[in-house]
Amino acid sequence: GGQRASRQPIRGNDLETRVRISFEDSLAGVQVRVPVEVETACTVCHGTGAEPGTAPSVCPQCAGRGVVSDSQGLFAFSQPCPRCRGNGTIVESPCRHCRGLGREHVTKRYSVKIPAGAKSGTRVRLKGKGEAGHNSGPAGDLFVVVDVDASPLYERRGSDLLLEVPVTYAEAALGASVQIPTPEGPVSLK
Repeated sequence: GGQRASRQPIRGNDLETRVRISFEDSLAGVQVRVPVEVETACTVCHGTGAEPGTAPSVCPQCAGRGVVSDSQGLFAFSQPCPRCRGNGTIVESPCRHCRGLGREHVTKRYSVKIPAGAKSGTRVRLKGKGEAGHNSGPAGDLFVVVDVDASPLYERRGSDLLLEVPVTYAEAALGASVQIPTPEGPVSLK
């Protein structure tokens, strides 16, 4: 029968964005600024969808229940109210800024700490920085996916760095001390 539509808090959507960093920054770790377009409550109507100075009113068709019933003899079928779309309220004068939706898209910039040793595909999670929830629900999370530029010197294999160093036949046969470039500076290797 005619139950009121549920206005449960709904968690906001998670968002994902990508950031490109240099190979050297991936080894040391770096702080980057990431722009993200998110959907938030309208700054003019504060999410109500109604023009400032007005408020949503109770739907006259469903009397605020959010559902309408259609009696078919012994059976009654309930469905979301077509006038208020199951909300139980209607907006007579919609906000001009968001066109009555109560939400708007804005670009926010977040500072993200990429950890040392990050490789391509590393995901950094920022809790609560995703899209705003509906009906006072919690915000989603923002996931920053890291893309690391290739190094002209090193090849990465898991947590190891590989480097090819050319040596002459005499150096290989008799032994020699060779300067090896490392991320921290050159090292002499025998």
